[in-house]
Amino acid sequence: MEDTHIRAVARAFSVLRLMNTAQRWTLHELHQKMALPKTTLFRILSTLQAEGYVQVDVARGQYALTRKVRELSDGYTEKAEIIAVAAPIAIRVTREIKWPLAIGVREHDGLVVGFSTMPYSPVAVHTTTVGHRLSLDNSAMGLAYLAWCSPQERSIVMDLVHASATNPDVARALLESKIAKVVTQGWAVRQPSMASDSATLAVPICLGNAAIAAVGITTYGKLMTRSTIERLLPSLLETADEISASFYHRDGDAISRAN
Repeated sequence: MEDTHIRAVARAFSVLRLMNTAQRWTLHELHQKMALPKTTLFRILSTLQAEGYVQVDVARGQYALTRKVRELSDGYTEKAEIIAVAAPIAIRVTREIKWPLAIGVREHDGLVVGFSTMPYSPVAVHTTTVGHRLSLDNSAMGLAYLAWCSPQERSIVMDLVHASATNPDVARALLESKIAKVVTQGWAVRQPSMASDSATLAVPICLGNAAIAAVGITTYGKLMTRSTIERLLPSLLETADEISASFYHRDGDAISRAN
């Protein structure tokens, strides 16, 4: 174990994980399950109680978690869960097809790349695109997301995107035309421009009938031909479907455990 490992902290988390499997525990029951000295367990429980994560019924000698433990998961959002599910799938696909994949989730009026397999690809254009913020109205991944998100979300997001436009009605009509084209062909593409010589092919990752993220393949601009799109599109669609199915089952299992 590295020198940075703090045993007391690790033990505290072990106690919390164990206590999460039942509603109430006695000190003796925790001692039997964890094989820690009762004095050590008592100090851990007292500390967790002082911090508000554990409560004690003195009369019965039982310990239980408090609602405050839910705060420990507040920073782990559905978007983070999507990335966690998608990452191993994207890595496997990149190792099979060699092309780099990126997973993007919406944040406010843009799409942020939460995971990229460029480090795993021998034909990557960049080292990585993780953290890159993409426009929803001009990037392939942004348009793929916007074309298949719920109508209510799309309306709100389009208002955000065009909030500072000189002529919002004209900008909105142009974007609606782009979206209609993407929906018709079933995918979005960004061809190279003066700003970037790379190109991206993207499709949505949907749950039900609405997009929850987007997945794209970025390559050198001159390689993004019709034949390249036809060759890569099946793998990209299969990847999106696999991520969606994995997220659905993982999310469903979490709900079942919570109930």
